[in-house]
Amino acid sequence: MAARPVSRGGSPHPSVKVGAVLVDRKGREIAKASNRFAHGLDRRRPERYRDGAKSLWINCAEQIAVVEALRKHADTKDARLYVTLEPCAVCAGLIAEMRLKEVFVPAGSFRRYARLKSKWKDSIEIGLVKLAEAGVKVTAIDAE
Repeated sequence: MAARPVSRGGSPHPSVKVGAVLVDRKGREIAKASNRFAHGLDRRRPERYRDGAKSLWINCAEQIAVVEALRKHADTKDARLYVTLEPCAVCAGLIAEMRLKEVFVPAGSFRRYARLKSKWKDSIEIGLVKLAEAGVKVTAIDAE
Protein backbone atom coordinates (compact mmCIF):
# COMPACT_ATOMS: atom_id res chain seq x y z
CA MET A 1 0.00 0.00 0.00
CA ALA A 2 2.63 2.53 1.06
CA ALA A 3 4.94 1.74 -1.85
CA ARG A 4 2.28 2.66 -4.43
CA PRO A 5 2.72 5.89 -6.34
CA VAL A 6 1.47 8.88 -4.33
CA SER A 7 -1.23 9.43 -6.95
CA ARG A 8 -2.63 5.99 -6.06
CA GLY A 9 -2.60 6.43 -2.27
CA GLY A 10 1.05 5.67 -1.62
CA SER A 11 3.19 7.41 0.93
CA PRO A 12 4.86 10.71 0.04
CA HIS A 13 7.42 10.26 2.82
CA PRO A 14 10.88 10.15 1.25
CA SER A 15 12.27 7.32 3.38
CA VAL A 16 9.73 5.79 5.79
CA LYS A 17 6.75 4.42 3.90
CA VAL A 18 4.23 2.80 6.23
CA GLY A 19 1.06 0.98 5.24
CA ALA A 20 -1.80 -0.31 7.37
CA VAL A 21 -4.71 -2.65 6.67
CA LEU A 22 -7.56 -3.14 9.13
CA VAL A 23 -9.50 -6.41 8.80
CA ASP A 24 -12.67 -7.58 10.50
CA ARG A 25 -12.98 -10.71 12.63
CA LYS A 26 -13.52 -12.80 9.49
CA GLY A 27 -10.38 -11.44 7.81
CA ARG A 28 -12.20 -9.15 5.38
CA GLU A 29 -10.58 -5.80 4.66
CA ILE A 30 -12.27 -2.88 6.41
CA ALA A 31 -9.81 -0.11 5.58
CA LYS A 32 -6.31 0.46 4.28
CA ALA A 33 -4.01 3.46 4.16
CA SER A 34 -0.46 4.67 3.97
CA ASN A 35 1.22 7.44 5.90
CA ARG A 36 0.34 10.62 4.01
CA PHE A 37 -0.85 14.19 4.19
CA ALA A 38 -4.44 14.67 5.33
CA HIS A 39 -7.02 15.05 2.59
CA GLY A 40 -6.89 18.49 1.04
CA LEU A 41 -3.38 19.42 2.19
CA ASP A 42 -0.81 20.36 -0.42
CA ARG A 43 1.90 17.66 -0.41
CA ARG A 44 3.96 19.52 -3.02
CA ARG A 45 5.18 22.26 -0.67
CA PRO A 46 8.89 21.54 -0.02
CA GLU A 47 8.96 23.15 3.44
CA ARG A 48 6.65 20.36 4.65
CA TYR A 49 9.41 17.83 3.99
CA ARG A 50 12.14 19.63 5.89
CA ASP A 51 13.83 17.91 8.77
CA GLY A 52 11.56 18.10 11.80
CA ALA A 53 8.51 19.18 9.80
CA LYS A 54 7.46 15.92 8.12
CA SER A 55 6.05 14.38 11.28
CA LEU A 56 3.90 17.46 11.82
CA TRP A 57 2.42 17.29 8.32
CA ILE A 58 2.20 13.58 7.49
CA ASN A 59 -0.39 11.46 9.30
CA CYS A 60 0.35 7.87 10.27
CA ALA A 61 -1.14 5.04 8.22
CA GLU A 62 -2.86 3.62 11.30
CA GLN A 63 -4.68 6.92 11.94
CA ILE A 64 -5.93 7.18 8.38
CA ALA A 65 -7.07 3.53 8.31
CA VAL A 66 -9.04 4.06 11.53
CA VAL A 67 -10.69 7.20 10.13
CA GLU A 68 -11.58 5.34 6.93
CA ALA A 69 -13.16 2.52 8.97
CA LEU A 70 -15.16 5.02 11.04
CA ARG A 71 -16.26 6.86 7.91
CA LYS A 72 -17.63 3.53 6.57
CA HIS A 73 -19.30 2.75 9.91
CA ALA A 74 -17.41 -0.55 9.83
CA ASP A 75 -17.77 -3.08 12.61
CA THR A 76 -14.35 -3.02 14.27
CA LYS A 77 -15.18 -5.42 17.10
CA ASP A 78 -12.40 -8.01 17.18
CA ALA A 79 -10.73 -6.32 14.19
CA ARG A 80 -7.03 -6.82 13.58
CA LEU A 81 -4.50 -4.38 12.20
CA TYR A 82 -1.66 -5.26 9.84
CA VAL A 83 1.00 -2.57 9.66
CA THR A 84 4.44 -2.42 8.07
CA LEU A 85 6.11 -0.89 11.13
CA GLU A 86 5.36 -1.12 14.83
CA PRO A 87 2.96 1.69 15.84
CA CYS A 88 4.28 4.91 17.34
CA ALA A 89 3.16 6.02 20.78
CA VAL A 90 0.25 8.10 19.45
CA CYS A 91 -1.06 5.33 17.19
CA ALA A 92 -0.64 2.76 19.95
CA GLY A 93 -2.90 4.89 22.14
CA LEU A 94 -5.45 5.07 19.33
CA ILE A 95 -5.28 1.30 18.82
CA ALA A 96 -5.80 0.74 22.56
CA GLU A 97 -8.80 3.11 22.53
CA MET A 98 -10.30 1.15 19.64
CA ARG A 99 -9.86 -1.96 21.77
CA LEU A 100 -8.22 -3.87 18.95
CA LYS A 101 -7.00 -7.23 20.16
CA GLU A 102 -4.04 -7.78 17.87
CA VAL A 103 -1.58 -5.94 15.64
CA PHE A 104 0.54 -7.80 13.09
CA VAL A 105 3.92 -6.47 11.95
CA PRO A 106 6.53 -7.99 9.67
CA ALA A 107 9.23 -9.82 11.60
CA GLY A 108 12.22 -7.53 11.98
CA SER A 109 10.40 -4.45 10.67
CA PHE A 110 11.83 -2.20 13.38
CA ARG A 111 15.37 -3.30 12.53
CA ARG A 112 14.81 -2.75 8.79
CA TYR A 113 14.11 0.91 9.43
CA ALA A 114 17.67 1.62 10.55
CA ARG A 115 17.37 5.19 9.31
CA LEU A 116 14.59 6.01 11.78
CA LYS A 117 15.47 8.95 13.98
CA SER A 118 15.90 8.26 17.65
CA LYS A 119 12.67 10.14 18.46
CA TRP A 120 10.73 7.60 16.35
CA LYS A 121 12.58 4.63 17.80
CA ASP A 122 11.72 5.95 21.27
CA SER A 123 8.10 6.52 20.22
CA ILE A 124 7.81 2.96 18.90
CA GLU A 125 9.26 1.55 22.11
CA ILE A 126 6.71 3.53 24.14
CA GLY A 127 4.00 2.41 21.71
CA LEU A 128 4.87 -1.23 22.32
CA VAL A 129 4.64 -0.70 26.07
CA LYS A 130 1.24 0.99 25.65
CA LEU A 131 -0.05 -1.89 23.53
CA ALA A 132 1.19 -4.47 26.04
CA GLU A 133 -0.39 -2.65 28.98
CA ALA A 134 -3.68 -2.32 27.07
CA GLY A 135 -3.69 -6.05 26.34
CA VAL A 136 -3.14 -5.66 22.60
CA LYS A 137 -1.07 -8.53 21.28
CA VAL A 138 1.69 -7.62 18.81
CA THR A 139 2.51 -10.51 16.53
CA ALA A 140 5.50 -10.62 14.21
CA ILE A 141 4.75 -12.41 10.97
CA ASP A 142 6.80 -13.43 7.96
CA ALA A 143 5.99 -10.86 5.31
CA GLU A 144 7.77 -9.18 2.46
